[in-house]
Amino acid sequence: MKNKQTFSLSLEQRALWVRADGIWNERTAKDYVREFRQLVQPILTEPWAAVLDIRQWQLSPADVFSILKDNTQWCFAHNLRHVETIYADNAVVMWQFVKATEVTNRPANLISQVATDEQAARKVLQAAGFLTG
Repeated sequence: MKNKQTFSLSLEQRALWVRADGIWNERTAKDYVREFRQLVQPILTEPWAAVLDIRQWQLSPADVFSILKDNTQWCFAHNLRHVETIYADNAVVMWQFVKATEVTNRPANLISQVATDEQAARKVLQAAGFLTG
């Protein structure tokens, strides 16, 4: 069962679209990781991409950071090679995002950049070969 109030996940070809909303607690983070990993199972054998839309994400307790960091490490170990992040102009949320995703095993060939919106992210992923059409 998806928790539509705090996140949504959608797999499209070799790209996972993530939208984070509101305040997350430990349960939300664990539900997110479980659904995330289940959804990307079919694409793990080759490089894949993620679009992280955090425009509506709000400050969350620090206990979610370790859960999300663990998921970031898992993603890197399972061929995540491109990340487009869409975020609002909110320095505190960006600090939280950095704290929730900073890990030491970041692949040298990882592309991680900011997209202004979904359309911009889609164009970049099409050019990179993660999406066709």
